[in-house]
Amino acid sequence: MNTPPSPIVQPRTNALDWALKNEAALSICLLPENRYNNMRSQFVGRDADHGLLQILYPICGDHQAPPEIATGTELGLSFRRGHKKCMFASSVVTRQSAQLNDGTAADTLVIRAPGEVREMQRRLYQRVTVPDDRLVPCKLWQGEPSKNGVAWPICAGRINNLSLGGVLLDIRAEHNPRLTVGEIVGVEITVRPNQPSLMADGQYRHCSLMGTDRLGIGIQFVGLEKETAGRATLTQIAEFIRELRRHPGQQRDTNNE
Repeated sequence: MNTPPSPIVQPRTNALDWALKNEAALSICLLPENRYNNMRSQFVGRDADHGLLQILYPICGDHQAPPEIATGTELGLSFRRGHKKCMFASSVVTRQSAQLNDGTAADTLVIRAPGEVREMQRRLYQRVTVPDDRLVPCKLWQGEPSKNGVAWPICAGRINNLSLGGVLLDIRAEHNPRLTVGEIVGVEITVRPNQPSLMADGQYRHCSLMGTDRLGIGIQFVGLEKETAGRATLTQIAEFIRELRRHPGQQRDTNNE
């Protein structure tokens, strides 16, 4: 693999070693643009001397043409290893053709090897229902929440269920934001009164009836692979989910996921 020199990134994690050895499948999204393309890829190889990884050029899961990914583009990457989901962020060094082990030619990306791979229990991606006796307010914003009163949330309600994968927001039917599937929104979760809210980026996935005058707005979290100022971390959201799971009556729900 012909690659430009770059500093060696240490330490490598066991999870990354496993993924490279097994040429693990990858899920990829672009960061931190105000759009996210959910794409698929696969590990191809490593240049350990220069701290680089090689992956197949990503393809879109919806059969659309893949976007042009330029040098320097930030990517969020994840793969599954047993009962854990492993996540990291990286940047693109170059795009180049390569010959695979089976002799076929392939279009690939060379990316920076991460200093850390976050391993999260896949159980955290199973939905946990918020107890009826606990109100967890949630707002959806278009773009950044305003600090000067210029912008306002597009809808507000309470969380019905939550996971590291996303959130189901329960709102009044007349407050339907009428989002387009794939549209990016800001998610603001008030875990406790008088404490800082959890802020995350989300992608609208679906809307469903929750009752005669209630709607469920399904939002998929995106961009959690990258630590971004002003945004919730994986750890913060995971801790809140664990807290909800400890509530009496949750055992039945989590086993039925």
